[in-house]
Amino acid sequence: MESLSKRGRWIMRAVICGLLFTLMSVLDPTLVVAGERSASYLEGSTRKLGRGFCNLVTAPLELIRTPHLITQQEGGFAGATVGVVQGVGAVVIRELAGALEVVTFFVPFPNGFNPILKPEFLYANGDWVP
Repeated sequence: MESLSKRGRWIMRAVICGLLFTLMSVLDPTLVVAGERSASYLEGSTRKLGRGFCNLVTAPLELIRTPHLITQQEGGFAGATVGVVQGVGAVVIRELAGALEVVTFFVPFPNGFNPILKPEFLYANGDWVP
């Protein structure tokens, strides 16, 4: 029972720290120009939100893309084994990055409004980009 209370306190502290960090980021005076959000802020935040939703939706396609790329580079057996394992990992990473971008779209975090993943979108430039 005591471990649950310690765990609960730890979770509460983490949530409070996260909320304070978010609040400090949102209230950054460099983002506000004469009482209005700048155009670059609006463009960056909406692009980040759209990119996050796109990555959430298209992440399962990594199960096709990654084995295909591994097959082209290493051969069929590697694509069917290593490619599938890497594809599952890529799905998880793209889903987490998409979720993070959706949740924090209004905050210029982690590096402004720049994408977390490269390529920014799964199907960038009309090609299966490695």
